[in-house]
Amino acid sequence: MNPKDLEQLLLLEQSGELTPQQQRRLEAGLAAAPAARQLRRELQGLARAIPEPSTGPAPDATEKILARLAANRPAPAHNWFPTLAAAAALALLLGSYALHSSRSLDAGTGRAQATQSAMLDADEWTDPLEQEFADLENLFRVMAEQPLFDLADL
Repeated sequence: MNPKDLEQLLLLEQSGELTPQQQRRLEAGLAAAPAARQLRRELQGLARAIPEPSTGPAPDATEKILARLAANRPAPAHNWFPTLAAAAALALLLGSYALHSSRSLDAGTGRAQATQSAMLDADEWTDPLEQEFADLENLFRVMAEQPLFDLADL
């Protein structure tokens, strides 16, 4: 038996994983090699010197795990995200519908132009987001005038 195989068998013996066939091979190898017997005594001495590891969890492990789980628990508000998204979409659709209906009613009478000029006269200051709001209003108007689906498509 070569020394490498003998070392493997000695390590398996230390871990308690030897099969009966391997045990017989180890005993035959130990009988033939005095150096292997010396190595076996050294390994057994080391095994006695090393303390047995604890197999159970640490005494405070349960409390630490529960504390970490409680700290990492997601906020219950995340369940509201789909509802908030649906509400925002509904608000945009209703707003575009209201914009379209008010524009069509005010177009013949000219009230929209009078209301807008009165608002500009009352407020002399300029809004820094005025252009962005105007672009958004134009986008809503275009969306309201050109529906995405006809009734026949639905």
